[in-house]
Amino acid sequence: MADSSVETLKSAVQALYRVHAVEGPLGENGLRTVWHLCPDGAELLSLVDADGRVQRQELTLLEDHYIWASGQGVRTGSLERGPSGKASPAVVVKADPQLVPQRLLRAAMAMGTYTGQDRYILHMQRVLALAREGLEMAEGVTHTQGAQRPSEPTLPALVPEEAPAPEVQLAFGQPLPNEVPPPVVRESEGKVMLAVLGVGLVVGLVILTLILLG
Repeated sequence: MADSSVETLKSAVQALYRVHAVEGPLGENGLRTVWHLCPDGAELLSLVDADGRVQRQELTLLEDHYIWASGQGVRTGSLERGPSGKASPAVVVKADPQLVPQRLLRAAMAMGTYTGQDRYILHMQRVLALAREGLEMAEGVTHTQGAQRPSEPTLPALVPEEAPAPEVQLAFGQPLPNEVPPPVVRESEGKVMLAVLGVGLVVGLVILTLILLG
């Protein structure tokens, strides 16, 4: 089996972007193929629609194989080669029953070293990077939930907010709901108060005069 270490995969990626991509004609299904193939064990096959959007990609890095399809995400697999005695041994792609994290991480790290401008390689680079982020997030959630006891809430209890006060529409000059209006003084009550004040003033003057004369 070929060496599938990260460093070896990085070398295969570096060789991949140095090759010239071969573009095929538009097929009956409305897709055309764009094929990157290098002799160092790296291959990228892209299916592109008439508008240039990538619909499917297959990446081979030595013995590792990756398939991406629009709306389906990334799947991992491996290559199985026929007997070496044949002139051109048959190569069969064996898909993994489930996504193999280590296989995905190796490819994401290797493709992350690409700094060129080939849009198809960049697309596969981005696909693997997003799949890696999703895998790391899923593992983080699993570890966090595993560290908690089932009885522990994952979020603090929320304090219910007070209901906002209903909107009050006021007419011009109308007091506010909590405003205490000033006391109302009737006209008759005002006259009585003036009379009392007048009498008190006269009495005060008489007392003051008696004091001064005495």
